[in-house]
Amino acid sequence: MRDDQRDDVPDGTAELHLEPLRFIARTDAVLRLGTLMLGAGASSARVRDTMDRTARGLGLERLESRVGMTDIVITAQRGQLFRTRVAEVRHPVVNSERIAEVMHLSHRVAAGVTADELQRELDRIERMPPRYPTAVRVLAAAAACTAFAFLNNGGWAECLSVALAVALGQYVRIRGARLQVNEFLLVFLSASAALLAFLGVSHLIELLGAPSPQYGAALTSAVLYLVPGFPLVTGALDLARLDLNAGVNRVVYACLVLLSTGCAVWAVAAVFQTSAVAVAAPELTEPLLSLGRLVAGFIGVMGFALLFSTPWRIALAAAAIGTVANVGRLLMIDHGTMQPVAAAAAGVAVGFGAFAVSRFVRAPRITLTVPAVLIMVPGASAYRAIVGTIESDTLSAVQYGVTAVFVVVALAVGLTVARVVTEREWQRPSAP
Repeated sequence: MRDDQRDDVPDGTAELHLEPLRFIARTDAVLRLGTLMLGAGASSARVRDTMDRTARGLGLERLESRVGMTDIVITAQRGQLFRTRVAEVRHPVVNSERIAEVMHLSHRVAAGVTADELQRELDRIERMPPRYPTAVRVLAAAAACTAFAFLNNGGWAECLSVALAVALGQYVRIRGARLQVNEFLLVFLSASAALLAFLGVSHLIELLGAPSPQYGAALTSAVLYLVPGFPLVTGALDLARLDLNAGVNRVVYACLVLLSTGCAVWAVAAVFQTSAVAVAAPELTEPLLSLGRLVAGFIGVMGFALLFSTPWRIALAAAAIGTVANVGRLLMIDHGTMQPVAAAAAGVAVGFGAFAVSRFVRAPRITLTVPAVLIMVPGASAYRAIVGTIESDTLSAVQYGVTAVFVVVALAVGLTVARVVTEREWQRPSAP
């Protein structure tokens, strides 16, 4: 009897007399699929669910897995055979297109698909070049932060300064990532470049006789492209499913990125004697204000979606969902609703919107929800809280810090409520 025939014996006992090569190959294929998805920024719970579905399609009877932020441990079982494998993701990135491709592949894996066929598909996905060239990613970051500057009540001078500054900062970030510079050092350097460019452009605009940009009000908008949106949101969703191992790691990582950026904000503000905690008042009145917020919200979400290598049709869907939810949130705040309450309502709206749209655009919900809610993450408040802490301005630090924490928690609660209502597996305390 040939090896491949022995592997098809239902109870797997024939494989005990020889090295179970096909069983090993299937286990390795499942692990590689999970590693690709984790390295693209997917939540640990979603990686685990995707590996389970793939393992069943390949004929593995049982798969136990532990998925962290940068590592995966799996134990596969078939008959009396079992195999444990460990993998590490050394340089995780955010790639929505890869997440979508891997999830679609897992749904296509059915009985009869071999490990070799699955590996060939994974080879194809891994060899896929970046969806957008460097120039598009630079422009996407600049557009997103310019929209943030407007939403933070900046005028045309502030928006122009932010756009040019972010373009430089994002370019420094991309080049540094290719050189494999330490990530937290790279964040600091990228933020410093963007902030220095912002101050330089603002000073030039002032010399040309234009209205002086409100440095303090717009300074933090120049580094909002560094807000770790994917780790924050996926970490919160992992915590909601009691996946503490991955959730805590992601949230801690996101806090370290915020701290690195906040230190850069403080350092530049201190050297050039400018404020990083000022808040501007709106220059427009209704209905122009809401119209402007609609346009800025759409541009902002679209920019972040493209920054995450999201396909165009998914990016457009995310922008539509995020724009409506964000304008509704801002209107609630303008009419006296507390920011966390408005954020929770917006999170629920984004969650249900993603559920309704995801089946039509064939996209994982995470690729729709993260760009849509990132426009609502209070990155400016987080940076101002860090600056206030360093400068011993306790009142500002507590005020902005508490606001940032509770708004992020409220967004996560809103997304979780929508998931619990619309997905059966979320009604259990942990992933199956």
